[in-house]
Amino acid sequence: MTVPDGRGPIRVLIVDDDARVRSAMRTFLLAHPEFEVVGEAGSTESAVRLAEETEPGVAIVDVLMPTERDGLSLLKVFAGQHGIPVVAMSLNNACADGAIAAGAYTFLAKDGYSDLLVSALLAACRDRDG
Repeated sequence: MTVPDGRGPIRVLIVDDDARVRSAMRTFLLAHPEFEVVGEAGSTESAVRLAEETEPGVAIVDVLMPTERDGLSLLKVFAGQHGIPVVAMSLNNACADGAIAAGAYTFLAKDGYSDLLVSALLAACRDRDG
């Protein structure tokens, strides 16, 4: 199955310092054929390298990675320098405003993402492609 525009699956990069979270997100996205997980990163440095290597269509980024400063810096790099739409996530909802200000397309709480993640990823790509 391809995304509605017929260009193939949306390429997703998952960035979270917790390997269990990355695994859960990958498993969740594998159940949705409109997505292809092209990489997983556990640090901001590896995330930037992977983004350059894999050219994802969208990224999921933990804002508190390993600190809020690191996560927000990564959002700025992805959104500003690479033009990658980002769905920012955290267990701490107080990070939402900072994430949006740093360039995230949207913010989702990690504890309730499953219901909203698919639509957020699709919307981020649709809006990017205009």
